Amino acid sequence: MTDPSLQSPRDRILWILTNNGSKMERSRLRAATVIRYAVLTTILDVLVRDVRTKIASEKDGDLYH
Repeated sequence: MTDPSLQSPRDRILWILTNNGSKMERSRLRAATVIRYAVLTTILDVLVRDVRTKIASEKDGDLYH
């Protein structure tokens, strides 16, 4: 297994999403990645733009998958 400290934040986000059924609320994703919201938002924006992930609006909040 790869040491999480050696992963890029982008790769860590993708890895966590993949290992959690590919859907997560933003707050849970933030807690799992231990990345500040400002950085997390920037990375998610890039992933959405690159069509690697999408945002599905849900009643409880945004889900990323």
